[in-house]
Amino acid sequence: MYDLGAAIKELRKKRNFTQQRLGDLLGVSEGTISKYEANYMTPPLETLRSIASIFNISMDTLCGMKHQGTLSVHGLTERQAETVKELVDAYRTKNEQSGGQTTQEQFSVLGKITAEITKKN
Repeated sequence: MYDLGAAIKELRKKRNFTQQRLGDLLGVSEGTISKYEANYMTPPLETLRSIASIFNISMDTLCGMKHQGTLSVHGLTERQAETVKELVDAYRTKNEQSGGQTTQEQFSVLGKITAEITKKN
């Protein structure tokens, strides 16, 4: 049987977060995090989504389904998130057609990412 509490605890420890730190990010108390980790309470769906986002994993992975290939854009601006999505789409659709060679479209999206990263706020 899958142990969600242990998974949350493992993710938290890998990030060197205290229960208090994770609780602050989720808007819950340290005691609530302790209850999640001990499986005394199950986090609500929105909290599970927030946990997955904080640790940059999919909900499938958080829930033990080991789905690979999900990318979180948590913490990015809307423009940055859109650029990342464009890059993923460019690589997904063009990689099969180009035989693994980088296409002009892919270089264009990489240029957008570089410009966004190096842009001064």
